[in-house]
Amino acid sequence: MADRSDRNDQGFTAKQWAAGIALALLLLFVLLNTQEVEVDFLVTTANVPLVFALLIAGLLGALVGWLLPRVRRRGQD
Repeated sequence: MADRSDRNDQGFTAKQWAAGIALALLLLFVLLNTQEVEVDFLVTTANVPLVFALLIAGLLGALVGWLLPRVRRRGQD
């Protein structure tokens, strides 16, 4: 069986640790910013809690970060 040098004793990879730390920092940042802000959409404006705006931005960023490598790999085939 091959020994994986990027795993620690519990079996977590460096990517999993980095993702966990990024998630924890995002949650901390969101919880510390609870005031309402004005958000401009394409055709309208709305007042929403900053928590929701930050969560949506974080989720969209994670989605783009997850999809982009897959789209690039598909283009190389």
